[in-house]
Amino acid sequence: MNATVHARRALYRYLYEQRVRSPQTYFSKADLQFLSSEEDLEAAVRFGLDMGHLERYRKHYRLTAPGMLFAEQQGWMEEA
Repeated sequence: MNATVHARRALYRYLYEQRVRSPQTYFSKADLQFLSSEEDLEAAVRFGLDMGHLERYRKHYRLTAPGMLFAEQQGWMEEA
């Protein structure tokens, strides 16, 4: 699995857990930088936005309901 896919999985898992704990909270890229390299994080965020899995508000992001379902279908939440 390449680094972008690892970054996507890490991003979705983190945002999924945060969405469950605090549904109204959005995160900046600076908040998410610890998950992966800047390039891989940018690719993961771009994928999420293009697929409708991420929602953007003032350069902050959170996982959408379709994003949560996608993470579950991929089995990413079972690995946690």
